[in-house]
Amino acid sequence: MSVLLEDRASAPVGIGSWRRAALVLAVSLAIILLATAAGYGAAALFDTWARVDEPRAFAAGEMTALLTARVTLSLVVFQCVTILLVFLANARLRFPDTSFLPFQMPLGGARTLALAVLALLVLAGIYGGLVYSVDKQAFSHDIEPFAEMMKSRTWWLLLLAAGVGAPLAEECLFRGLLYGALRRTPFGMTGAALLTAVMWALLHANYSAYGLVAITLIGLYLAFLRERTGTLVTPIVCHGAYNSLIVLALAFAPDNFLSVG
Repeated sequence: MSVLLEDRASAPVGIGSWRRAALVLAVSLAIILLATAAGYGAAALFDTWARVDEPRAFAAGEMTALLTARVTLSLVVFQCVTILLVFLANARLRFPDTSFLPFQMPLGGARTLALAVLALLVLAGIYGGLVYSVDKQAFSHDIEPFAEMMKSRTWWLLLLAAGVGAPLAEECLFRGLLYGALRRTPFGMTGAALLTAVMWALLHANYSAYGLVAITLIGLYLAFLRERTGTLVTPIVCHGAYNSLIVLALAFAPDNFLSVG
């Protein structure tokens, strides 16, 4: 009851509030589009530099290593552009004297962070186990595109992009700018959490239905952490730990572990 009352009390009403919500959504969409274009541009430049389309002989494992480096470069450029534009938007779109990017340590410090990470890993493990038992093909579909790259000699590049770059960029955008702004509109806490989780999931549109549900649920959990601890540090650390463990698991797993035969 108290959460609902707080949610309603902190959500101003009126045409001005809806305009603010529309503005923040439009700015966030523009950030995603610009960052995506920059990422594709970086990948195109990499292809030209690496001459991947030229008919020539590649050494064993060279093509996979180049592909991993290409994907990493595209992701890192996307992430850097996203972070830059989010900070610029944060400086311009503040609702009076309010920053959408709080980076203080949560109350309880490292203990709070550790418990938040542990809870995420337990919940994700339970959900992943259920998906694997119900539809192994869907489970493999979501992981397989990265599994081969994790066996290349440049796999550690993706570890940096997924474990550091993605949490910083995506949490600053979705649980920072977007959630922080929408939280102060008629969407309130619940609407902001749901909308940001769904928008974040749409960035992973190539996933199976199970994967999209997982991303949405994780997004809701990260929004809860942002609300409960009052800082982006908690969702950033949880996001980074989750991604890093997945990359490390794929890098060191047996070659046939995704077999569904």
